[in-house]
Amino acid sequence: MVVYDRSIFRAPETIKVGQNEAILLANGDERNSANRVCWPEQQNLEKQLGEAFGREGWKLTRAHSHDPIKGHGFIESQSQGDAVFDRIPTDAPVVVAEAVWQYSNQLAYRLWEHEGPILIASNFDGTWPGLVGAAGLEACLTKHKYKPGQKGHSFLWSSQEFKDPDSQQRLRQFLTEGGITYDTSHARPLGEVDTKQYADAVEFGRYLGMHMRKQRARLGVFDPLCMGMLNAAFDEEVLVDTGISVRRLNQSDLYAEMQEVPPERGLRYAQQLERWGMRVDRPKDPNTKFSKTKVTDGQLAEQGQAYEGMVRIAYREGLDGVGLPYQLGLARLCAASDLMPEGTMNSTRRPAVRYKGMTLFKGEPVMCANEADMGCGVDQIMSKRILQGMHLPPETTQHDLRWGDQYKGKHRDRPDIDVDAFAWVFELSGNTPAEHVEGGWGGVTAVRQPYMYFKKGGAAMKAICKPGETVWSRVYIDQGELCMDIGRGGVLALPPEETERRWKATTEQWPIMHALTYGVTRDQMMAKHKSNHITVRYAPDAGSANEVMFALAGMASEMGMKVNICGSYRAEDSIQYRLAHGMPIVG
Repeated sequence: MVVYDRSIFRAPETIKVGQNEAILLANGDERNSANRVCWPEQQNLEKQLGEAFGREGWKLTRAHSHDPIKGHGFIESQSQGDAVFDRIPTDAPVVVAEAVWQYSNQLAYRLWEHEGPILIASNFDGTWPGLVGAAGLEACLTKHKYKPGQKGHSFLWSSQEFKDPDSQQRLRQFLTEGGITYDTSHARPLGEVDTKQYADAVEFGRYLGMHMRKQRARLGVFDPLCMGMLNAAFDEEVLVDTGISVRRLNQSDLYAEMQEVPPERGLRYAQQLERWGMRVDRPKDPNTKFSKTKVTDGQLAEQGQAYEGMVRIAYREGLDGVGLPYQLGLARLCAASDLMPEGTMNSTRRPAVRYKGMTLFKGEPVMCANEADMGCGVDQIMSKRILQGMHLPPETTQHDLRWGDQYKGKHRDRPDIDVDAFAWVFELSGNTPAEHVEGGWGGVTAVRQPYMYFKKGGAAMKAICKPGETVWSRVYIDQGELCMDIGRGGVLALPPEETERRWKATTEQWPIMHALTYGVTRDQMMAKHKSNHITVRYAPDAGSANEVMFALAGMASEMGMKVNICGSYRAEDSIQYRLAHGMPIVG
């Protein structure tokens, strides 16, 4: 006789949720060391949120407790996230509070399925990467198309402990209506923008889009999902008919390739950068094999091995760009990937890689996306073709949308000009080409990556990005549709003490860009930018930057993307124009 025993498959008991009660989750890093360090700030954030909910007559109840063995109260794995969500009623209001970089995969699948209203909440603070983690998780939820009956998700942020009128009003709307509406009027569909003045640029972009479908480009990605960034990992289907194909690669193959490069040759690549002016923050004892705070020659050698290995694989596979996650997998085996391969590959002026009797990719950058972010990788491939076709420097860079603050003071290079503007801190540990740095390689200092994340060490590129006119963008997926948001901006030259303040408030080992987004406020960017990352390229002046922007828009549109032009591109709003006319810089 057949037995059907249901008793061994009993579901866990569901949490009872009362009226005016929401369930709180704290999604964390996969690395325990980071979660331990950031736990006190998470407690502070949860206290602020609890008080904010209380002022509205609501109770915020934690779904999981502090773990004394782990030393924190974060969700630290996908299995733990599932176990927590198994007990949450499907229609309960859920709040994900973020004061740390988090791995979206640990919660995103269950949030995609959840029927009740979802709120992602973060403190607007540069010291702790919760803002970056929350933006990444929000973009993951944007990627998904909710079913009828699902409430969907909203995003809430505050730099004033959720006591400021804006965040209070948004929280009240979430609690009463189940969602928050934002001002995204700065983002206009390309079809609604008057492009007559830039018709040639748009047409050139469309030509390049058609050309790429005839001469296919390939993006190689190493293990793109291992950082948990579901928003940054595109399925092949979404790129069909765009002209870009995906070549899936694995980091173990890169590590094997590295072993074929002698360490002494790997070190010579770093020594070449030193000859070009780069400084290295080494230990006092040159024989030091390992340091938690300094960069050793052994670490530089491993980074050089990764540099040659990546370039060789890109050549063999015929790749137009490549993305590397590094932080899980290779992080347990070898030094960080930031100075080399990432930043070095993105530079036109980089050490020559000789292979099979030839110099690979001679005289051009090999586009490399940090953390295997395919949105940045696609964007960088497109941008390189546009910039080369316009006979402009082809380098691009990728940053975290890390933080920002109002700066009120003097322009560094023009003390006669006042500045009163919100300046973003765009900052990411690697990926920045020397051509985007003040002084080129002479403006770069190789400093050790923070031990908390990078146990094996390796150099990041500590540098200040040069002032100038820029175009920023993001390729992302919105409910299954491939999209691109593009805007104009500029990079400010801030006084050294202000740069140091901002470095101290974020991560002082990383390259920093003091970025303005013309016609886009802080809250508009937070509400609309669907990523923790942003892609930036420079142009010689405001006029040519506008041409690049519209060429990129035309190319994206021809490739089938939904394109938004964000903010202002009036010459009068640019840093260049205001400096030339002795006008204050405001925004």
